[in-house]
Amino acid sequence: MPSERDTRVNGPVGDARSFTLDSDGFACSLVCEEPEVWRVELRMDRTFLPDVNVHVVRDGDEALIVDTGTWDDYNDTRLMRALARLGVDPARATVFITHSHDDHAGLARELASAGARILMSEQALADLRAFSSPDYLRFMAGRLVAEGSDPVVAEKLARTIWTRRADFTLDGFEAEAVRPHDRIACGRWGFEVLPTPGHTPGHCALWLPERSMAFTGDALLFACSTFICFWRGVPDSLGLQLGTLRTLSGLGIERAFLGHGRQEGSLADRAAANIAHHERRGSRALEAVRRSPGRSGRELVCDLGWRAVGAGGLDAVTPLTRWFICAESAAHLDHLVELGSVRRVPDAGGVARYYPE
Repeated sequence: MPSERDTRVNGPVGDARSFTLDSDGFACSLVCEEPEVWRVELRMDRTFLPDVNVHVVRDGDEALIVDTGTWDDYNDTRLMRALARLGVDPARATVFITHSHDDHAGLARELASAGARILMSEQALADLRAFSSPDYLRFMAGRLVAEGSDPVVAEKLARTIWTRRADFTLDGFEAEAVRPHDRIACGRWGFEVLPTPGHTPGHCALWLPERSMAFTGDALLFACSTFICFWRGVPDSLGLQLGTLRTLSGLGIERAFLGHGRQEGSLADRAAANIAHHERRGSRALEAVRRSPGRSGRELVCDLGWRAVGAGGLDAVTPLTRWFICAESAAHLDHLVELGSVRRVPDAGGVARYYPE
């Protein structure tokens, strides 16, 4: 017999393994039976990624929601419709947010207002508050200027990614901070909070070793390589990401539930491919510095092998993609500096110049 929870709205889930959320085709699908995990597809705008995942774990009358998706005019309706069909009352659910980016924390405000308990790692919560401040916008633009970008262009690019929307604490909603290796319960299951820094300083996965499964957020993707940026107070974010990929590879994860897209093969193989990808780009950067010492980061960008940079050069690339390219290029240069392969020397105007060691 279906429980009262299953029949509360839109009839029982019954034997359905997938149901659509709207006429645009976004769906909620059963992706694992033990534990029971549903994948809710939500719209992702402004980037080449078409959607973002929210995962819902159900066990008895308990529910754990992993990430919330990005805010837009319809995603909150899609998410609430999925929860209603699954019989999940937000007021009785726990939400774990893997990291502070808007596409993962953007609907936390709506879930918190419905009574959900919101959990984040201590560092992810600090990231959330820091990233939403105007001071952080100035930091991001300032770093691009220090790499040789025009100040007006640098601010424009930084504004394409900066948002205050994700910080639901600005509206008085609170999140509970969890620590590395804490366990988050959902019925019979206890998920371990696993630090996976790199994509953001406070990024965390949830790890269920007895089932060899994990919710990995954006720590590793199959659709693309995870974006790596520079962060205030973090000298080598790429180095952190490479460490995270090695950690995930060594855990023996067989089932990974991702922030975007789906697992398409071995997680360990994908992690190895991501590491090799970053190493190739780092080699290109080092060769470019050796070939023409003294160039700025902005001048080195096009030598790092970005496919999005065509015949029109970097200035012809859309602002959001240009931000991704410039920010990750800076992260690669940071990594080479930390490895001792290159040195960074500010010129008289404060622009960083790079020289081989």
